[in-house]
Amino acid sequence: MKTTLVALAALMITAGAHAQEAIGMNGVSLRLGLAFPLDNTLSGINDNFTSVALEFANPSSMAKGTDNYLAIDYFTKSFGTFGKGSVIPITYNMRIYQNKDAVRQTYAFFGLGIAINDLTGPTDTVFAARGGFGMNVSDHTFVEAAGTFTPSSNSNGSFNTIGFYVGYRF
Repeated sequence: MKTTLVALAALMITAGAHAQEAIGMNGVSLRLGLAFPLDNTLSGINDNFTSVALEFANPSSMAKGTDNYLAIDYFTKSFGTFGKGSVIPITYNMRIYQNKDAVRQTYAFFGLGIAINDLTGPTDTVFAARGGFGMNVSDHTFVEAAGTFTPSSNSNGSFNTIGFYVGYRF
């Protein structure tokens, strides 16, 4: 399964690199990864969650040396199936660069928003937060380590994870 996900990620990044001029995807990023539960309740649902995300850059920034973007993540316990066992955080994020002019830029980021939580009970919407650290490996590729957090809801519990991601900025 992990080999299939890595192959799929490589194929999507390569295909996206060639398609970016044709479909005008400047300011869009694709991020793939694995997230691991931080609490026992979530571990009972699954040992890890696959994540696919799209990020949409905001052309204006809130502060000098930062980037702002909207992130829509999709976490699932079973890739390829929708429904129970999934969470969709939608957050507005700020990326703060440590060395904006370096070849391999490093940054911290944080974001706030909502999450559509469909883990075990009826679907509900809760507050969501995410944050972490990343590095631009090349002009278009990046890696990140991030946490995603939601409070406990009445029917689904909390979604608290730490994840590792690889992405491509078009």
